Amino acid sequence: MKKIYLIAIGIISIFICNAQNRLMTKAATISFYSKAPMENIEATNKSGISVIDKTTGHLEFSVLLKGFNFERALMQEHFNENYVESDQFPKAGFKGKITDQTKVNFSKDGIYNVPITGVLTLHGVLNEITTSATITIRNGITEGEAAFNIDIEDYKIKIPAIVKDKIAKKVKITVKATYQTL
Repeated sequence: MKKIYLIAIGIISIFICNAQNRLMTKAATISFYSKAPMENIEATNKSGISVIDKTTGHLEFSVLLKGFNFERALMQEHFNENYVESDQFPKAGFKGKITDQTKVNFSKDGIYNVPITGVLTLHGVLNEITTSATITIRNGITEGEAAFNIDIEDYKIKIPAIVKDKIAKKVKITVKATYQTL
């Protein structure tokens, strides 16, 4: 009986220790911006999910594409139906890691610029992305921010010929998150 009790305590301790090494949010803000000749296109989603493992540097974010809010409802409709086809491809996401884990100390206040690399999934297409992120730790609270530019053709997003010259080919994606320990 003592052995079972000790094993159970050991398993629970391992789970608690591992959970303390992970940071998570269900309220990451993911936005995109496209500067276009006819009209700039901008949208924001404040319901992104993101996780960082402080020990390994692995990080992920995921977002439902229908959760992006546009200034105009018609833009939102076109985005979901014609461009990202969110009924067929409901999510976008990133899985990667901080490539130089020595550049951040999660137990010390500071602003840490870190390189990240991983795979961005959008419209059913996976492409490797490398960029830099800023991790800010202040009074025990961890915030993260990263931005990267993508070429929409790399994700097989088709632009109708009628608006081809009015829509930019590149999109800037920004991710901002305030994390909590699991």
